Amino acid sequence: MDKNTIIGLLLIAGILFTFTLVTEPEPEQQVSKTEQPEMDGIEDGLGNNGVVTDPVVELVNDVVAVIDLESVPEEIKKDSVKFKMYKDSLAIAEKIKIELGQSVAKQEDFGIFTPGVVGEKEYSTLENDKIIVRFSNKGGRIVDVKLKGFQSWKDYNAGGTDSIPMQLFEEETSIQSIRLVHNNAAVETGDLYFEKQESSSRNELVFRTKTSDPNKYVEYAYTISENKYDVAYSIAFKGLDEDVAMGDLSLTWGMNGFCTEKLASDERMTTTVMYRHFDEGRDYLSESGDDELLPEDWEGNMNWVAFKHKFFSSVLISEDGFKSGSLVKKELEGNKYTDSYSANLTIPGQKVSNYTFYFGPNENDVLASYDNEMEEIINLGWGIFRWVNKIMIQPVFNMLRGTGLGMGLIILLVTLFVKIIITPLTYKNYKSSAKMRVLKPEIDKINEKYVDKKDPMKKQQETMALYKSTGVNPMAGCLPMIIQMPILLAVFRFFPSSIYLRHESFLWADDLSSFDSVWDFGFNIPMYGDHMSLFAILMAISTLFYTIMNSSQMNTSQPGMPNMKIIMYFFPVMMLFFFNSYSAGLSYYYLCGNLMNMAIMWAIKRYIIDEDKILLQLAENKKKPKKQSAFQKRLEDMSKKQQQGKKKK
Repeated sequence: MDKNTIIGLLLIAGILFTFTLVTEPEPEQQVSKTEQPEMDGIEDGLGNNGVVTDPVVELVNDVVAVIDLESVPEEIKKDSVKFKMYKDSLAIAEKIKIELGQSVAKQEDFGIFTPGVVGEKEYSTLENDKIIVRFSNKGGRIVDVKLKGFQSWKDYNAGGTDSIPMQLFEEETSIQSIRLVHNNAAVETGDLYFEKQESSSRNELVFRTKTSDPNKYVEYAYTISENKYDVAYSIAFKGLDEDVAMGDLSLTWGMNGFCTEKLASDERMTTTVMYRHFDEGRDYLSESGDDELLPEDWEGNMNWVAFKHKFFSSVLISEDGFKSGSLVKKELEGNKYTDSYSANLTIPGQKVSNYTFYFGPNENDVLASYDNEMEEIINLGWGIFRWVNKIMIQPVFNMLRGTGLGMGLIILLVTLFVKIIITPLTYKNYKSSAKMRVLKPEIDKINEKYVDKKDPMKKQQETMALYKSTGVNPMAGCLPMIIQMPILLAVFRFFPSSIYLRHESFLWADDLSSFDSVWDFGFNIPMYGDHMSLFAILMAISTLFYTIMNSSQMNTSQPGMPNMKIIMYFFPVMMLFFFNSYSAGLSYYYLCGNLMNMAIMWAIKRYIIDEDKILLQLAENKKKPKKQSAFQKRLEDMSKKQQQGKKKK
């Protein structure tokens, strides 16, 4: 093994190691209480409409004073049952005293909103044929959303039915609150109890804050549409101009996203916070690790903010835009949550503001119906790869999906379509390789003639003269290969991002959107996983055979190049590590592609290209007079100058 081969292998190993480090989930980082409004209030119902009066406090103080352990008679102390009753009573009284004291202190902070500090949680629900949205009067907010027709992997794997809707987030780890400045103190609506109002529509819920003045309140109105995944969200401020600073207000919205797919670590690789400024394309925080968009990085009005789960999204849309704010995404550990999402958004303190929540699947047609580029949430790759997916792969895939065929057959047909499209390029590439292969004996003679490397310019000059005389362009095979690459690589993003592969089984794979496993080890192998994917193995084997077949058509032992045969065997091994936990649909696509490539190559060699005819054609080309190109003339001039310099020495 020569030095160049060793360097090549070390570089590949370095890339593999770096990829593993970059994609490894970061340690769990929960949102601290200082980063979001306190969500736990007193729910004992003490006081008069939430206002604790001094006589009540005095009564509790008297109770605590009476129940004094030091003044308990000795005969009671000796009676363990009675003495325990005294101690329990004292503990209860002390607790009530502390809570009442806290409530009295809150009167000064909450002012007109004090009646909303104390209350009991009540829940309401809006539902259509797509989603179930649950609300709490504590904060007047959405506390969880379930999607009908979709299941989490856990329920699907347990044999559940679509009657078990999939939940996106939960009350305990989510927040929705507006910060109001009142009496020089910050009041979070998430800390207040709202009163549910009567509504004439079963598709609408209206909440109002409890205040000491019934003509002053904050009102939230939610309206759910039929056959859609969205909830209209209206915020109204009534009579609060003199009590609240009604400039720009801060809306905090956040959640921990549930792990809904088969492999949490794979799911985290595609979850992030996405956003779009008006008249601009969408942007996003890093999909790997923690990331944030700070106020100083915020440029222009933002149309929408999306908490992107792998195949679903929670989106807040504003037609007027969010003028400033911050976005934060943190990766969490374990198998319950993927990321912690948080958005702090500036909204106008006007009388009425209208927004829309979207809770639904990342389906292109559904997202595109909102006409605000939300379909860009589906990550189909960047630049040319995205365009290839949008104008070529996606339309064909959707057309085939409309036929009702199984997903395994659809992927096979998409692969066949791609191969037919690039067959002319494959032919040109193969023909160029055939010409180079025919010239190999003559190239070898030139290499042997200048084996001592004392005159590399002369060697290159003779080689170029041979190419010119035979009419062979050594770079002719590169252009077709470059053109093919965007088409071949575009699907690397398409299939793992397609929700239509989710929970679709094929052969031994129970979910084409995630890995297939034919052997669960029960332990984890570093950089490989705890299972064996058969599709990944078959794909790697087919890659090996295709590479061997392809390398036989070209010169793989040119001087100065690493030993390609060694790299040829090493590359499929790397693919085993990369693809073992990837989408089974993607591995299956590459398997089909390799098999088709081998079939096409065999057919071209056997029935289309005749190397004997190519050799005769090159011989005829040598007889034709050739005009020296400017490049060849420069090489010749350089060679002459080099020779003259040697003679002078």
